Amino acid sequence: MHIRLLYLLLLGVASITTHASPTPAVLDDGHDLNQVPAFNVTNFEASAMVLSNRNFYKFNVTFYNEAVHVHCEAMGTTVNHQLTSIPQTWCPTDPGDVGSGYGENGTGTNNHQSNITTTGPGVSFKWTEQPDGSAALLIVRRINDRVADTAVYKVTPDCIPMIGDDIFRHQVYEGPENFSVPAYRSSELG
Repeated sequence: MHIRLLYLLLLGVASITTHASPTPAVLDDGHDLNQVPAFNVTNFEASAMVLSNRNFYKFNVTFYNEAVHVHCEAMGTTVNHQLTSIPQTWCPTDPGDVGSGYGENGTGTNNHQSNITTTGPGVSFKWTEQPDGSAALLIVRRINDRVADTAVYKVTPDCIPMIGDDIFRHQVYEGPENFSVPAYRSSELG
């Protein structure tokens, strides 16, 4: 499945302030796209750490008003006390797995969690810094190898300011802690 193309398409949709009634669309790569219920994100935090070369991202996400949320978190490296892009990071979907989400190599790839796979069902996220100072949070819920629900939350530059003075200056997310993100289902045709 071409998540990158879907991500770019949804990033364009996320930057639109008014939402019209959704209509199914067929992408030129042979995937069908339909709107599904919004993803509900709670307790979202992102910050570069003071006096450190690390930054972190963490939140809970609930799908379709399910009672159990999925916890996602990752840690990245920064040289300038700013938030940085985080590659696709898998979130534990088993409530018994309380893995840290901090990959063994510090990339946030969850590579030490044995029950997280990159095929089949699962939840992942990606944080991407944009050239205009904004950022985008991509959340993907894979239903199976052919179907995925995807949501993109666009973060404006005023929501991720630099705060503090001198050596304590660092970037933090100061937008809403809880929010809903329109989601779309992509499925392979045929």
